[in-house]
This record gives sequence, C-alpha cells and structure tokens, in this order.
Amino acid sequence: MVFKILLTPLIVRIVQVALPLLIGFLLFPLLIASALLQKSTLVWPVVAPTQVVAGQTAYQAAGWTVRSPFGWRPNPDNPETWEFHEGIDLVGPTFCDGCPVPPVADSVVDRVGWDRPSAPDPLHSGMGVVVEVVVRHPEEAGVMRIQYGHLQSYQAWVRTQTCTQEVDCPYYVDEAVGEVQLHCPGDVVSEGRAGAVWSYRYATPGACRAWVVWPEGLTPEGPVSMTFDQQIVEGEESSNAAITFRAFYPPPPTPEPTVVPTPVPLPTATPGSRSVQGER
Repeated sequence: MVFKILLTPLIVRIVQVALPLLIGFLLFPLLIASALLQKSTLVWPVVAPTQVVAGQTAYQAAGWTVRSPFGWRPNPDNPETWEFHEGIDLVGPTFCDGCPVPPVADSVVDRVGWDRPSAPDPLHSGMGVVVEVVVRHPEEAGVMRIQYGHLQSYQAWVRTQTCTQEVDCPYYVDEAVGEVQLHCPGDVVSEGRAGAVWSYRYATPGACRAWVVWPEGLTPEGPVSMTFDQQIVEGEESSNAAITFRAFYPPPPTPEPTVVPTPVPLPTATPGSRSVQGER
C-alpha cells in the first residue's frame, strides 16, 4: 500500500516560509553558546618572545602577570577613594629597570613623550613617560593603538668646573657658578642642583641643547653650548647625557716686591777717647 500526501499550494507556501525559520530558531541557541564559549588563542599571561632580535641572547623573556586590571579600583595613594584605571599594569622579570619593553603585537612607534605634558610635574603625573604604538596589518586587526606607560625617562646632567689660571689650568674643580639651561623636544623637568651638577629629565627623544652663561671674571675654556641627539634608530641604543662646561679665573696679580730700607749704622766710639761733658 502506498500512502500519498497531497500538498496544496497553500501548504507548500507555508512550508517554504516556516521551515527556514524553524531551522534558524533551533540553531540560534547553538550560535549563542558557540559565541560564549569561543575563546581567543592568545594565552594570558602573554609569553613574550624568547629573543628581541634573532641572535641576541642577552635579553631572555619570562612573561608577565597582571598586577592591576582595567576599570575601577581603590586609589593606590588614597585607598579610601576609588579611581578609574585606564590601563593594565603588568609585572614580571621582563619589566625591570633597563629591560627592553617586549611588544605584544607587530607594531610601529608613533609617539614618545609625557602622558600629561601640561601637568606641573609630568614625571610623576598619570603614566609618566609613555610610548604609543600602532599595530600593523589594519586590514586584519583594524586600527589599534597600544600605550605603554611608567617607562624610564631620559636623564641629563650638566656640570660646571673652574680653575684659577697660573701658566695653564691643569686642575679643575667643581664649582656651582653661572647659569645652566637644557632644551629638548617636549617639556624638560628640572630636578634641581646638587653642588655643581644640574640634573634634568625629559621624555621625547630628539636633538637637545645645553648651554651655560658664565659670570663676569670667568673666561670659557671650550664651548659654552653643546648639542646631542637621542634619535630612535633601529639597532642603536639611546643613552643619558653628562656634559661638563669649564672656565678659568685670571691669574692673580703679581705682588710688587717689598722695598726694605737699608739701616743706617750707628757711630762707634774710638778707643782712648772720652766724651766731654760741660765744665763747671
């Protein structure tokens, strides 16, 4: 026996419309579950490359962990208040004094400078020294900007030395004289003076100029201005700067010789003679 189902045009139309909706309704929970369970292949904490440059083994990476996440948190300076943390603080052996910053993506440096350059003390405001990088391959990841903060700033020391000239000046000594200035790209933070050494910090690499204005009575020994350049060049390291300016005092005046008068000899008595005093 053969069973036949006769479908009217109306039933066929209903099936054509309702069947895709039914299938989509049944698959919707699966899509939601798949989206919720889908995880990135990026492992956290991120393990940095074992080497920054192939062949250079001086810097061995060891990964890092999250010390403070993004979002609201107690203020570290005032735990009774809350603040909005705009970044993620990472700690680990790779984040140490003098260690290179391990990149988290294939990126190029876009800006180096103070996080808050207009602050009265940009060195201790916000994230201090920051580096902003732009992730490459925007066709895959979109335009993404990553900011590294709390980095080391450039330091510069300027020292003044003087000498009192005789024939020449072999012995210079530190002396806090003159007016010293330093100009670099961005804002320069003056940390003050310790003896004859002026110290500065700045964040933006580039051409810097240091100069000194000597007071009257001092003759410069060498230049009174010096330039140095901290460029970001691949394969080259930037460093701090230490500059010394020298000047000398004129020789002291030659003292005029003292004239010693010749003593006048006293008359001496002749033997056998006597002095005659008045007679009475």
